[in-house]
Amino acid sequence: MLTVDTWIKRSSAVLEAEVGDEVVALHAEKGFCYGLNKIGSRIWRLTAAPVRVGDICSHLQQEYDVQASVCQADVLELLEGLQAEGLIDLVPGEIALL
Repeated sequence: MLTVDTWIKRSSAVLEAEVGDEVVALHAEKGFCYGLNKIGSRIWRLTAAPVRVGDICSHLQQEYDVQASVCQADVLELLEGLQAEGLIDLVPGEIALL
């Protein structure tokens, strides 16, 4: 289960393309394509390098008018879905900080 203290990054098995303000991600091994809306795409862009989930929430709260609890719940829900589909990987915190 993900928390705000979990470190994540994009899976290396994912190819992506920008379509307007949105991202389309292709899981190369599964052969499935996923479309992310504007906010989902912003979250995706923040996962280019290892990042703590709480830092994603902090970025979004600075950019959008959203309460911390709502932001955290929505971000965690999206990221858990992305993890279940193999689009993001967990990164041990000690490795992420290197």
